[in-house]
Amino acid sequence: MNETIFDTTTSVPERSKVAGPLIDVRGVGKIYGSTTVLEDVAMTVRPGEVVGLVGPNGAGKTTLIRILSGMSRPSRGEGTVLGRDITATTGRVPFMGLMVERPMFIETLNARRNLELLFSIRGVVDGSTACDVLERVGLDPSERKAVRTYSLGMRQRLSLAQAIGERPALVVLDEPTNGLDPLGIVEMRGLVRELADRDGMGVLLTSHLLAEVEAVCDRVVLMHGGRARRVYAPGDADSRSTMVLEVAEPSDIERAACITALEVIGREGPLRMRVKVHECVPDVIRALVGAGVGIEAIYRDGNGLERAYMEAVGE
Repeated sequence: MNETIFDTTTSVPERSKVAGPLIDVRGVGKIYGSTTVLEDVAMTVRPGEVVGLVGPNGAGKTTLIRILSGMSRPSRGEGTVLGRDITATTGRVPFMGLMVERPMFIETLNARRNLELLFSIRGVVDGSTACDVLERVGLDPSERKAVRTYSLGMRQRLSLAQAIGERPALVVLDEPTNGLDPLGIVEMRGLVRELADRDGMGVLLTSHLLAEVEAVCDRVVLMHGGRARRVYAPGDADSRSTMVLEVAEPSDIERAACITALEVIGREGPLRMRVKVHECVPDVIRALVGAGVGIEAIYRDGNGLERAYMEAVGE
C-alpha cells in the first residue's frame, strides 16, 4: 500500500473550512503484514478541545497519529480529519500543526531563521510571525545562537512554535513537555489550554505524564494493545464523587460500609478505602459521625486518571 504524502502546496488556512468535529473517526484499524497494530479505534476532537492520548509503549499511539495526520492510511475504518476522508488516496492533506517528539531543524541556523524558512514554504503567514510565536513559547527571537546549541527543552519550545505559527485549526503535540523543567511544564500546560480556550484550536496530545494530562485535557483516550480501551473525562461527575476515607480503627471500615450515603469501591489498607459518595460531602460526614465512624481524613481521589490507566492496561 502506498502511503499518503503531505501536500505542502495549500496556500490558505484550513480553519474557516471545517464544520463540525476536526477529528471524527470510527473503527480505525491498521495491519502490517500479519500484525494488527490498531483495531477498532474511535476518536473525536472538536474546536476548542484538548484531548489526550495515553498508553504504554507499543499501544498504537504513533500509528494512530500517522493516520490522523495523513502520513498513513488505515487498513479499515472510516471518518474525517479536517473534513478529509481518512481513506482517501488522492487529494490534498489538510494542514495541521505537528509537534513531534524528536524535532528536526537546520542545525546551523538560529530559531527565528528556521521558522522564517518553514513559514515561507506555504506563505500563509509573513516573516514577522516568527518573532511573535517565539515570544509566545518563551524563546528570545533576537537570539543568534544556532539551534545545534539548544537544550532539549529549548528544542521542544521551538518545535511548538513551528506547530502553532500558522494558527492551524488542529494541533497534534507528541510529548510536548519532554525535556522541560518543572516551570517549563507548568508554562506548557497553560499554553496548551490557551491554544484551545483563546485560539479555538483543537489539540490532540500524547504524554507519559499522567498528572499533566489530567490537568490540561478535556478528555483522555486510554490505549492498550492497539485498542482504545476507555475514554476518561477528568472532572466528570463520576470522578468528582470518588473520595478517599481514612478511619481510626479497622471496625470503622465495617461501620462505614453500612451507610447508604456512600458506596465502598476499593480497600487500600486496613484503615483506608475509596468510596463513591451519593450525597453532598457534609451530609456524608454527618452520616459517618452518626454511625460512630472515627474519621481521620476524607478527601477527593486525586489519582483518577492514574487509576483509570492502570485498569485499562490491566496492570
